Amino acid sequence: MRSVTDGDTLRLKDGRKLRLIGINAPELAHDNRPAQPLGHDAKTALSRLLAQTHNRINLEYGSERQDKYQRTLAYVYLADGRSLQAGLLESGMATAFTTPPNDDHGDCYRSVEQVAIQQRRGVWALDDYQLMQVNQLKSGDDGFRRIRGQVSRIHSGSDATWIKLGEKFKIRIAANDILYFKQDGLQQLPGKTIEVRGWLHAEHYPFFMQLRHPDGMQLPDAALKLSK
Repeated sequence: MRSVTDGDTLRLKDGRKLRLIGINAPELAHDNRPAQPLGHDAKTALSRLLAQTHNRINLEYGSERQDKYQRTLAYVYLADGRSLQAGLLESGMATAFTTPPNDDHGDCYRSVEQVAIQQRRGVWALDDYQLMQVNQLKSGDDGFRRIRGQVSRIHSGSDATWIKLGEKFKIRIAANDILYFKQDGLQQLPGKTIEVRGWLHAEHYPFFMQLRHPDGMQLPDAALKLSK
């Protein structure tokens, strides 16, 4: 490993840029956007973990080995066998986020993350990361959010399936991601209270969130399954 780019990206000795699968860390400043809270802390946390084994790592590739930005995608392990992703999640310096088709360790990552949430470590002490009710959304809200609300409607079009919560928030599942969801589970959602996590966009509805994998949604009914 050559260097640390940010809280979830490395530069390997062979020149490849490597993105850690299954997590998302706060961003550093880029493209005229300021650094997100704890962005520099996340980068430091990643550097310290790597230093514990003198920057020696092992890679486990997912189903998709490269993203649209030409970055190598991998699950990364320190030389002593510890998961780098799990270390960042444990300290609250990253959130678990499944991007299909790379979904092999989602259950493990969410389990580690849950401890950090309960103990309000790292990002989980920030206001924007606290669970909010859909009716609390207000103008200007954007970025990572965890939102709870009752499903009022679900409908599908040629390019996406939309799940409506309340009167001003929709969840979008693109047509190429719907294959990861059980259709009978989705059709049982109206009337259910759910929790969803992801990046909030104040446009189109005025609010919507892109959901790529069932890992981004929590259901109160244990018998209701969304994952295939």
